[in-house]
Amino acid sequence: MKGAMKVFSLFLTAGISASVLTACGTGGTPQGSHSTGNSTATNNGSAGNSLVIGVDNGSPTFTDNFNPFGPGNRIGTSYIYEPLFFVNSINGQVVPWLATGYKWQGNKKLILTIRNGVKWNDGQPFSAEDVAFTFAYLKQNPSLDWQGLWQVLQSVSVSGNQVTFNFKKPDVPAFYEIASTVIVPKHIWSTITNPVQGMNEHPVGTGPYVVGSFTPYQYTLKKNPNYWQASKVAVDKIVFPVLGNNQTAALKLSSGQWDWATLFLPNVQQTFVSKDPQYNQYWFPPGGIISLGMNLTKAPFNDIHFREAMAYAIDKQKIAQQAEDGYVAVASQVGLVLPGQKQWLNPSIPNQGVYAYNVQKAKQILSQAGYHTNAQGQLLDSSGKTISFNLEVPSGWTDWIQTAQIVQSSLKQLGITVNVQTPQYGEYSQSQATGQYDAALMAYGGTATPFTSYDTLLNSKYVMPVGKAANANVERWSNPETDQMLHSWVQATDSQAQLQDAYKIENVMYQQLPVVNLFYGATWSEFSTKKFVGWPSAANPYAPPAPYGQAPLMIMTHLQPRS
Repeated sequence: MKGAMKVFSLFLTAGISASVLTACGTGGTPQGSHSTGNSTATNNGSAGNSLVIGVDNGSPTFTDNFNPFGPGNRIGTSYIYEPLFFVNSINGQVVPWLATGYKWQGNKKLILTIRNGVKWNDGQPFSAEDVAFTFAYLKQNPSLDWQGLWQVLQSVSVSGNQVTFNFKKPDVPAFYEIASTVIVPKHIWSTITNPVQGMNEHPVGTGPYVVGSFTPYQYTLKKNPNYWQASKVAVDKIVFPVLGNNQTAALKLSSGQWDWATLFLPNVQQTFVSKDPQYNQYWFPPGGIISLGMNLTKAPFNDIHFREAMAYAIDKQKIAQQAEDGYVAVASQVGLVLPGQKQWLNPSIPNQGVYAYNVQKAKQILSQAGYHTNAQGQLLDSSGKTISFNLEVPSGWTDWIQTAQIVQSSLKQLGITVNVQTPQYGEYSQSQATGQYDAALMAYGGTATPFTSYDTLLNSKYVMPVGKAANANVERWSNPETDQMLHSWVQATDSQAQLQDAYKIENVMYQQLPVVNLFYGATWSEFSTKKFVGWPSAANPYAPPAPYGQAPLMIMTHLQPRS
């Protein structure tokens, strides 16, 4: 299983099942509950204005669950419910959606203007009252407030078509979390007292699709004719078959049974594109950063010179080529996902923040810092102790395991012994939370604003998991100056002030190496242009190409029939 396919589940919007990212399909509950139509597993819906999407795993069958708040919901849920703004995680662009605009009054009051003329798919009018209700509902049900909004919000009020968010303290980047919150209808959810457990088999949303038919092996969505952007939606029907295992999914995609999927395919040119070269395309943009995380409370990781030497000694290009089949690029050490976030890049940092592979320089750094080797070539610290550490990677994450093995062989050139360990994911995560680990491969990034990445990674108050920062700062970075940079950024509504804070933090990332960045984790996406054109691409990155999360809302309003 490709590790990079799982790690970005932390950054999906509320209510979207993280299991979408595992092509093998390990999540979900194996029961289907009812059928609202005559669709069967053999009806792939490939004719006409329809799309077949291989993304919802089912494991091995579907539960009829479109609850935007509950776990184990169907991927199609995100085609039914909408946020206030569409925030493009690739470049941070904010597009008005259920809200048409926003403004700050100081840095503790945010005012949103809500769109008029929108209806819920049951015909009831959508209004600012629904928006205020949704946020009040999160406060009433704290388990739903996974972004921790009510840690910073004081109140939410309505006046006409405006909703005002008053903050307890400045938290300007919280805008992105407010913007991406899916809105639910007050007239439905005000009567639901146990939102997490409810299945929500007949979802009422404002989005472009409604549930068509449902069976344990396949469900369909059909176009909402009363959608406020109905004229932009060309796909009349979407079919979600059970994903199945990697081999089955890859066969259905390459044979043309599916129109869109999110799979890791070795040699994608041969296994997919060549099967229909006129129409089959793919785009694997970077979706986050895979890094070597270290427990900075332990030696030798608490030595900046040791961390710098590792950054030079690890063959990151070899990792990108071998562990990730050449689909990804070496990651910048500054912590930005490039090129999408290049507008944040500090121009004074050389080579866009990438550490070149240079074993001799690594050895020189260690020697100058007081490290030396014995007759067996083992690296010794200043007290004469040999240096070795355990590197943890979740069991079954094949590309991460291969990455760890390349790290192991790279650092062996410095005389460092690396013991690669592959615990189950729960144990892997727990050892980081409790601080028992030495080092581990980990992921961060994939958010619209780099502040979220930096705050999660570097904020010293998150050394222990709390609130929305659960499992944050597991490397245990603690630096008052960094905290002050983050504090300044969180209060700034001026973009230039935010940029200056970003530059300062990038210098910390590059010069002090709280983690050693390795490569960008890809967003896997393969699609056919035989029936529809207008897919996102490197030339037109209007959305991530993912059929999960909130990206489909933007994509389904861009696709047009091939003429």
